[in-house]
Amino acid sequence: MFEQLKVGTWACVDDQCPIRPVLHTEDNAITLVFGEPEGFELFVSAAALQTLIQVSGTALEQLAMHPKALLLDEADHEEGSHDH
Repeated sequence: MFEQLKVGTWACVDDQCPIRPVLHTEDNAITLVFGEPEGFELFVSAAALQTLIQVSGTALEQLAMHPKALLLDEADHEEGSHDH
């Protein structure tokens, strides 16, 4: 039914982006809706969602081992708040 993933653009999701799930029990899947109604939707099977959770957990652990990256991110946010 579906081909391998082919995407011609990218999306940036930050901590300000709303994310909501839409369940598809008949397909054993969900759609993750990023942003407002004009946002981005990602249809994910239950197995793919499990893989996404595992990969994301590993990525979070790796980020936690690099506090410098987190400090740089916090500094960027502070600089941006001074512009107001």
